[in-house]
Formats: sequence, structure tokens, C-alpha cells
Amino acid sequence: MRQILFGEQWIHPEAPKLVKEIFYAKGRRTTLKKGSELLHGAPSGEVTLLLSGICLYRFWDSLDKEHIMSIIPPGRTVGDIDAFCGNIANVSAYMAKGGTGLVLPYHVWHESISANKEILEQQAVNIVVKQESHIEALLACFTLDVEKRLMALFHALIKAYYPPKLDDWNPLPFSLTNVLIAKVVSASRTSVSLILSDWQSRGLFKKDGRIFLIHGNIFRHLYDWWEADA
Repeated sequence: MRQILFGEQWIHPEAPKLVKEIFYAKGRRTTLKKGSELLHGAPSGEVTLLLSGICLYRFWDSLDKEHIMSIIPPGRTVGDIDAFCGNIANVSAYMAKGGTGLVLPYHVWHESISANKEILEQQAVNIVVKQESHIEALLACFTLDVEKRLMALFHALIKAYYPPKLDDWNPLPFSLTNVLIAKVVSASRTSVSLILSDWQSRGLFKKDGRIFLIHGNIFRHLYDWWEADA
């Protein structure tokens, strides 16, 4: 349900292969506990390649309300956006599900990507698409009703792992609570629960344990400015 850019709402693209190789060669394997905050930003922060677990980019507004900018699955880098420009962002990189990562100090990461023009260009493109993802998520929250926001989120999550099947059930790649989903799509938990209950009554949603399954028919007529049949 992208409207103007290429980034998928709320879900970052995977790190480029050449960038991952830097982490595999030089990174410090680290256990990332649920509830922990990842140190990020320049010049004294770190950049992490997430191997397992789920990270969230979040912030609090002036009324102390929490907002979720991104859901970051494994295979993505955390902390490279502010590190790339050398600024510190008022964003928390929070581990919603514990896992592991390969961690590089800022200066090692920066020197490594700067030493190779191809890697530097791939890193720059990756960061642009991440920021496009943030913009598309904001657009969704401002221009779509809650039901369409849910469709957009589930479509982006599924698409990050495999092409959505329009005539079959599509399991979400990992479990999410209704509370977290509501925060991501800027809605109330009650609204999310009611919509999921409605989908279930229409044969479009069910659960397998804690995993949500979404029938692809719900995605059949989703608007995407670039993919006419997305």
C-alpha cells in the first residue's frame, strides 16, 4: 500500500550483502535481551546487524505518548541511519523480542563502509529506503483508516519474507500482540481487536497458536502506486 515511495511501511529492507559481510568479519556477537536498548548514533555509538529477535524504533511525543516508527526483523542493521549522517536521533532502538546481533563500534563501521565505494553506495541506498519506509508509515497513519493500516502492515510483514499468496493463508513471520499492533498503526487496541474479529467472521483471519494467518483475498485489491497487482 505504498503511496509515493518504494519503502514498505514500517518494515526496513534487509542490509546489503556486502554490508553484512563487514559485520560477519568484524562484528562482536552479542546477546540482545528482551527490553534492552541498543546503543546507536555517532560518534560514540554502535551499529548492529540483527541476527535474531525483533527490534523496534520508537519515540515519545511531548505528551509522553509512545509511537512505533518501525518493526525491525533479523537481517537488518540498527543504528546506521543516525551514524551515517553523524547526528544523534531522539529514537529508541528497543528489543521487543530477545535475540542476537553482530555489533560494531561506530568508528569501525564508518571506516569499513567508507573504504569501498560500492559498499558506501549500497549503504546509502539502504538508508534512503529505510527513511522512505518511515515516510510511508506516516502517510498510512494520516491518510488510511485503521482497517487499511492493518492491511498495509500485514502485507508489508509478509512481503518481507515471501510473496503474499492471494488464494491461500499467509502466516505472519512472527507473533505480534494486539497492543503492539495498535501502537504501530496509531490506533486503539479495541479498534484492532474489533477489526480482527470481523475478519475472522468473514474467513479472512485466524490463529495458529500465537501466529496470525491472513487470507490473501484481503490483499487482492490493495492499492500500491508501483505494483498494480500488489
